[in-house]
Amino acid sequence: MSMGMNKKANSDTASVPDMGPSKSEQLEIARKKMLKGEIGAISIDTCIFTGVGYRLESGIFKPLEQFKNNKFRLIFSEVIISEINRHMSNQAEEDKASLISKLRSFGKTWLLPTPEQERVIVALIGEKTGKKIAAERIGEFAKRTGFILVKANKTLDFDVLLKRYFGTKMPFESAGNKKAEFPDAIALLSLQGWATQNDTTVLLVTKDKGCQAFCSESDCMVAVEELDDALALIQEREQYLTQGLCKKIEQMFTQDNPMEFLEKLRVAIDGQIWDIDWIPEAQAAFYYDPEMQRVEVLSVELAKPAGSSSIRPVEFTGKELVVQVSLSIEIDASCHFSFSVKDGIDRDMVNIGGAYVSEKSQVTVEVLLTMDINEGEVLTFAEAELMTSRVDIDFGSVEPDYGDEDPNSEHY
Repeated sequence: MSMGMNKKANSDTASVPDMGPSKSEQLEIARKKMLKGEIGAISIDTCIFTGVGYRLESGIFKPLEQFKNNKFRLIFSEVIISEINRHMSNQAEEDKASLISKLRSFGKTWLLPTPEQERVIVALIGEKTGKKIAAERIGEFAKRTGFILVKANKTLDFDVLLKRYFGTKMPFESAGNKKAEFPDAIALLSLQGWATQNDTTVLLVTKDKGCQAFCSESDCMVAVEELDDALALIQEREQYLTQGLCKKIEQMFTQDNPMEFLEKLRVAIDGQIWDIDWIPEAQAAFYYDPEMQRVEVLSVELAKPAGSSSIRPVEFTGKELVVQVSLSIEIDASCHFSFSVKDGIDRDMVNIGGAYVSEKSQVTVEVLLTMDINEGEVLTFAEAELMTSRVDIDFGSVEPDYGDEDPNSEHY
């Protein structure tokens, strides 16, 4: 946190107390908990924001937008958000004052009249204040990331706070001004309370040794020093989870009774079948002009054997998984062929009849399959979207169908 955790060295102290596990040990502890699925949220200390200059819109904070509508949550104590707001407001006011001061100096050396200086200030700043700019940026950050604001009056156990204060337990330390540590203590205990209420563990990104020591003693908080390490752990967890979920989807195609799932998938694809540009091909003795009439999906199955790359994860939110699937679909298609020959005299194309031809065929298509993830990682079909835009279909050998008409009639 930003206050109260960094103490001045005491020359009378013989040794520095153990402040918890090392950086590598922290990462390993966090990794094990992450892959076990124990960690369900991430929070970020003020010092991390300070370290990157409060650039909420870019850099290492840009990936935080993945947590919007994600089952894995991004949370902040209201204390942290207040500290960030204060720091950003102060910096904005300082930069504003510096800009105006430089502009006044510029006016003297470049002989820029005061009214012109004022117009520049109004154009750049207007009526905005540092507080307003900070509030707007934090508000937009909240919209992009969907973070949860943890309020002390909903999560903090004040009895625990007082016991830790008078018992000099983390995050309160024996040296220094313990009263200055109250904001940090409120933030940490609020996050811990939220974790307990939500039956999960919070991953806290902080460089503060006191906060790290607190997390090392907590049953539902774990700390790492770097945000990029934390995001890498989350990606590793998602890859680990998605691999297992993809295997479950694969099993849904091959289980003893997959009919309900396959029927929903078949119906979804059948409803979009004309999104595909069907290109009919055939062998004929005459020139023909084909026109597709009907395409019906009869069945679906994986296009490749189990264990291959038929199923590839595309997006994972914790609540749903989107995968790209290669499917082999059996279709019943019909096409009308109009046949013609070139007249030997005037060289025009003369129609000589037509034929309706039906053909059952297996074709491979790519589908975006969305699966809802329910309690216990139970997967249910949500929707499917055809990605394939063009398919060639071979109708074999075709010829005019004269039906019951007399080929010796004058028409012929």
